[in-house]
Amino acid sequence: MSEQYRITFGGYNSWVLPLNLAVGFHLLIAFSVVVVPDLFKPSPKYEDIYTVDLVNLAEPAVEQSAPPAPVPEPAPLPEPEVSEEAVAITDPVTPAPPQVEEVKPVSLKPSKRKIKKKVKDPQRDRQKELERIKRQRLAEAVQAEQLAAEQARIAAEEAERQRKLAQAELNRIRNQVRSAPAPGPPVRRSGSSNLSALETQYYLNVTGKIANHWALPEFKRFDDSIQAIYVIKISRNGTIIDEFFERRSGDPTYDQFVKKAIRESKPLPPIPPAIKNDTIEFGLVFKPGGIQ
Repeated sequence: MSEQYRITFGGYNSWVLPLNLAVGFHLLIAFSVVVVPDLFKPSPKYEDIYTVDLVNLAEPAVEQSAPPAPVPEPAPLPEPEVSEEAVAITDPVTPAPPQVEEVKPVSLKPSKRKIKKKVKDPQRDRQKELERIKRQRLAEAVQAEQLAAEQARIAAEEAERQRKLAQAELNRIRNQVRSAPAPGPPVRRSGSSNLSALETQYYLNVTGKIANHWALPEFKRFDDSIQAIYVIKISRNGTIIDEFFERRSGDPTYDQFVKKAIRESKPLPPIPPAIKNDTIEFGLVFKPGGIQ
């Protein structure tokens, strides 16, 4: 019964050929699925690179870039015989060529600009001159102020030096007055010619205050024998109500310093209550060494 299905072909068994054909078709299908899609993939395309030389030309010609060459389509491969269960292969999509921007050449020639000529404006020139004069006057004013400040400083230093000299001379005269013998009784011009003890004490107080302001100038030297008699009349509150020279020295400068000493001594000490007289009049003898 089994012998009727056995077929021989050229010395081979009847099942070997179908088996080889089936294996071949399967290998062909596997090759088509794995390898063929890679063959139809588009290769990456690089943009064209252009090199531009910048040269100084009168009228540079702009060259139009050539359009990119079309991508060659791959040659069709012979379609293999596949079974009905084979997967269909889609056609690859060709990308659109990229647009290349036109590169404009850059000229190296310097741009020609019109140079405007300066037009003289009298009003502007006058304004600038006024501003210059104003700045100059301001600088001169600042300089004058600085000079005045310097002169004031020098004057202040000189005044301080003169004050110290005057103070030293005053101290010298005071020392002379203190070391000089006590003055004799003054000449009383009203009432009795002799003074009481209270009046003598009051006279010493008055001459002591005036002696503090009696000083001769340094710029002139006077003879030791020169003298002047100056009469003063004192009220009870110490105010001098009358004064005059009974005898001048003969030197106007000396007489001026006598009056200066009296003026700077006002007011004088008031008359003590123990003295009954409302006024007292003294004749003061001014000598270079003191007052008598």
